[in-house]
Amino acid sequence: MTFLEKIKPHLLSDDILIQQTVLHALHEYPDVPEDWTVELLKEAFHHKEKQSDIFMYLENHSINEEGLTILINHLPSLDQENRRLALNLLNNIDIPLAFTYKEKLETYIPKQTWEIYEIIEHGTEEEVYSMYGEVLNKVNRSLSREYDYYPMAKKLSKSIVKNGWITEGEIDRVLSEEVNNEWFSDNGIMNVYMAGLLKLEKHIPLFASLLKSDDDLLMEEVSAALVRFQSDQVVKEVAPYVRDPESVIYAASILGNTKTELALQELRKAYREADELDVQESIIEALSFHFSNEALPEFNAHMEYEYEFSLVDIEQIAYSYYTMIGEKHPDLLEWKRVAMGKEKQFQLATGNSMPPTAPVINENKVGRNDPCPCGSGKKYKKCCGK
Repeated sequence: MTFLEKIKPHLLSDDILIQQTVLHALHEYPDVPEDWTVELLKEAFHHKEKQSDIFMYLENHSINEEGLTILINHLPSLDQENRRLALNLLNNIDIPLAFTYKEKLETYIPKQTWEIYEIIEHGTEEEVYSMYGEVLNKVNRSLSREYDYYPMAKKLSKSIVKNGWITEGEIDRVLSEEVNNEWFSDNGIMNVYMAGLLKLEKHIPLFASLLKSDDDLLMEEVSAALVRFQSDQVVKEVAPYVRDPESVIYAASILGNTKTELALQELRKAYREADELDVQESIIEALSFHFSNEALPEFNAHMEYEYEFSLVDIEQIAYSYYTMIGEKHPDLLEWKRVAMGKEKQFQLATGNSMPPTAPVINENKVGRNDPCPCGSGKKYKKCCGK
């Protein structure tokens, strides 16, 4: 049974913990069917308490015409925070589709974006490259900036690749120069993105070696590029970094999102070899996203620990994993009770509603896979939780 086949029955689960786990598992997986995205958007507008999770975890997935129509029809009814998250999804629509619906989208898409879209859609190679340079000069990684040019840099990069306006040799040259610098430039990061789009396997060892970088933006693109391959070559190169506390979070996530048997076995092996709880937690979270009964020995061992604090939402991970693979455990209901209490506390802190039957636990903890309270739209573990 494939990864998608395993989680399809749970995509629209009424159990909020299960659905959140599905959304987490799909967030960085590159091959989510477009019709799933449509189903999830419909679900978001039928169940307000699910909106923030669904909007945030669809941020990497394309929105087709049906999905766009759903967004347009419901955007006016959203509160400020959920509207901000939903508007981020407009970056995921194809530019020709955006122009088709321009009259309805002009309220939501800034003038600067339409100007860039016009160049991408109708500009020459020289004009696109000129705009690419201008946008990179304006890219600012500060979260307080009113207009974020980074998604536009990626749109331009994607257009350059799609039109064949960059060669493997040019990407090779940029990356070889960047790796010798203390920090990757924005152009270097975009070349990582373009290499991933082209699935240039020659760069897999280089990308794996970057997993100890301190540049979060670079790490995001390196991780996305490596996951896009869905190959055992990636698994072999990344496996050593799963055992290192400095790189385990991204490395484990890559293997958790690479749905091959070797990735599963490398995670199991790394878990057994790890002697630090922080490392084991990142690995067990990645293992859960394979939804495989083969990982039961590692889960059974891990859940013997007594937790006062965990870097991952361990009760939710365990409850969802055992439930979704159809495995019984004597602590299953207790895990659900604790996980629902944490979820209730988070919802109360952020002003979102929860079903009134959820018990309350006096623990004000933001889950590592929850939206970061700073408002960046990123996962807490990849923002303020680092």
